[in-house]
Amino acid sequence: MIDVHNSDALERLAAVEGIMFDVDGCLVLSDGPSGQDGHVLPGAIAAIEHARMSGRRLCVFTNGTAQHGGDIAKHLRSMGLMVEDDEVLTPAAVAADVMSRLYPSEPILVFGRSGMLHDFEKRGVDVVDIERALAEKSVDVPAVVVGWDTEFGRTKLQLAAAAVRGGAKIYCTSDARTFASRGWPNVGVSGFIAAGLSHVTGQPYEVVGKPSHAAMRLISQTLQTHPENLLVIGDDIELESAMARRAGALAGLVLTGTTDLEALDCATEQNRPDLVVDNMNQLVEMFTSADKSSRRTRVGTGKE
Repeated sequence: MIDVHNSDALERLAAVEGIMFDVDGCLVLSDGPSGQDGHVLPGAIAAIEHARMSGRRLCVFTNGTAQHGGDIAKHLRSMGLMVEDDEVLTPAAVAADVMSRLYPSEPILVFGRSGMLHDFEKRGVDVVDIERALAEKSVDVPAVVVGWDTEFGRTKLQLAAAAVRGGAKIYCTSDARTFASRGWPNVGVSGFIAAGLSHVTGQPYEVVGKPSHAAMRLISQTLQTHPENLLVIGDDIELESAMARRAGALAGLVLTGTTDLEALDCATEQNRPDLVVDNMNQLVEMFTSADKSSRRTRVGTGKE
């Protein structure tokens, strides 16, 4: 099935200069982060190769924060998906970018694994030593950033709550409820923690990963392209499609992950993708067709 929601989607597809590919449910399907213990989905390798052959810039954006971009890229390359280290984006990279701009010289309380902390260190963000803060039972920070921290328990909750009651804002890398996997859906940990912290403090949290404006800004910066010249392709209408539509980018949905036809039928107009494909092979077919049509149009009008 190939469905084009907007009549001008093929024309816009030909004008695309950069592509953001989601990872889980779009390029790979696995039970571990970023393809670990999994397999490459149909057409994924061809889609990456076609993007490069057509001269388009690309990046991949995973919801996971357990690993940093370099480790993710290395693993994806081992599966045949040839992406460079600096072409991998994560919510942790977005969070670190936001913190470095909003609080350039202030300490930040960050909950996450080493992959997430790597992005903060890379951008020069002053990260609080949690063990020391727990021992002192106090911390003075302007922000608490919640990532994938499976060891988040009562003591960390106490520390985070104290910081929020002291005036810190809560930021969450991703509050997606589930992620596509081979078995049962993987549940989101970051949103679970952020929701609990919000519950005990009475303060709201802000998502900095997909589908936030901050995430789209980093994607545009990475691809050096304005949103209107970008294709965002993923398997989740509430993440990739919503983010693309809000920013004016072309929104693509692939039906190999979280969203099925029933969910697509129930999608709001704001989140409805511009184009829908069964797999990434069909996306390559659409690009090929759009590019050929565009060349014929330019020849016919004397513009080539």
